[in-house]
Amino acid sequence: MVSVSDATVGQCLDLLQSFDWANELVCYEEALAQNLNRCPPALGLGDGDRILQVMPIREGRSHYSYACDHPLRILAFFGASKTLNAWAIGDEHRATLIGHHFDGAQEKLVGALYQLTQKTG
Repeated sequence: MVSVSDATVGQCLDLLQSFDWANELVCYEEALAQNLNRCPPALGLGDGDRILQVMPIREGRSHYSYACDHPLRILAFFGASKTLNAWAIGDEHRATLIGHHFDGAQEKLVGALYQLTQKTG
């Protein structure tokens, strides 16, 4: 795992395009077959309490997981955490989705992931 401060949308897109995700997927699948614990290969983009994970798979698609602290507070003491998973989204949507994350446009990101999930479901 490598951590980069002040990454840009362009740098993230370049990494997603240039990294050998196919080899990482093979290693991940081999570990699963051996009942080893391993996280799926992903690019994690964190910004405070918001985390967008992009998990490239095969055939020009990626899985997305978006987690954030929900602004609702129960009795002003407890925060509610929310996670949205979207599966097999076409990579042509990467720039828009990652751009929404970088812009802090939580509602647009969640809305786009939801709409794209409906189209693939």
